[in-house]
Amino acid sequence: MTKQFTGSLHRQPEKTQRPVNVRLEPGAIVILGEYDTQRWLASDLSSSRLVSDGSVILQNGPQFLDVRDPAFAEALEQALGTKRLFRRSFFDKIGLAGCLLSILLVVLPLVAGYIWLLPFLADKAAKKVSPEMEKEIGENWYKSLTADYTIDTARTRLVQQFYAALDFEGEFPIQITVVQEPVVNAFAVPGGHIVVFDSIIRLMDAPEQLAGLLAHEASHVQLHHSTRAIFRDLANSLFFSLLVGDYGGMSGVIAQHGGQLAGLSYSRNLEQEADEHGLALMGQSHIPLRGMPDLFKKMNASVGEDSGPPTFLSTHPAMKERIEAAEKWIAAHPHSADSVPADLGALWSALRAL
Repeated sequence: MTKQFTGSLHRQPEKTQRPVNVRLEPGAIVILGEYDTQRWLASDLSSSRLVSDGSVILQNGPQFLDVRDPAFAEALEQALGTKRLFRRSFFDKIGLAGCLLSILLVVLPLVAGYIWLLPFLADKAAKKVSPEMEKEIGENWYKSLTADYTIDTARTRLVQQFYAALDFEGEFPIQITVVQEPVVNAFAVPGGHIVVFDSIIRLMDAPEQLAGLLAHEASHVQLHHSTRAIFRDLANSLFFSLLVGDYGGMSGVIAQHGGQLAGLSYSRNLEQEADEHGLALMGQSHIPLRGMPDLFKKMNASVGEDSGPPTFLSTHPAMKERIEAAEKWIAAHPHSADSVPADLGALWSALRAL
């Protein structure tokens, strides 16, 4: 005896719906309405879907047949002589929980890669940059950056002499440029350039504070922090280059982003490393170590003054923590110097007189 099912027949675009009886015959679906009868062959079906609750939706042109009997699907496949009528999608098979799990399996590795893998790859790429390439990249950046600034030649000459008298040793020879800018800032360029805004010099009241600033920025250069930080900042762009091992092609990508150096943000670890390395440099040159935390305190206190918030504070995180860390380092490394050497004092006086 042929089993009969009940269902509903929908028609688009009229959006009509009416109840029908459905009888399955070999090779055909017979739809019995109140006023008409339709016969659908397998070739008439433009789509067939098995819903998760076992109901079936069949489409024939603008008409949709909805049968909510779980036994209908198996009976339909037997009548039409096919076992591949319903191809459930991957998401139909795994359900809502499976969909959420699949999303997590995709998202979590991406998040983990962004947090841990990309910084690792960026540092790996930075280490591939030779000193010669780093100097070349830095020189291009420096020319591009200083083209937008007004250079204070008198202060540049004196601060350069001041730095030379500090006698900080390092892989790269340091070149100082003082520019006229109302914001309090200074930044290091890979390969040997340090750009100092004149506003930060006017904030100082002791030569050891200038020594602290230069020691900090020189440490960024000598420890390759600027290169490492900009590589991390550009990690997404560099990721594909790393995959194919095209380290040489990275210089062109990096060279396009030199303008980011003035607002480059270092990680907490890099800042602490530059502070401690700078304090060690100051100690070797017999400079009072208090100069560095004293400068940080002045910069921290300058927020809200007419010159505006120091850019240095927004790009160098956790200033109060850095002050505490610097003072703790100084306490652990006692140093007898209580004033700068006479030649540095004379240069400082000349600088303050401008």
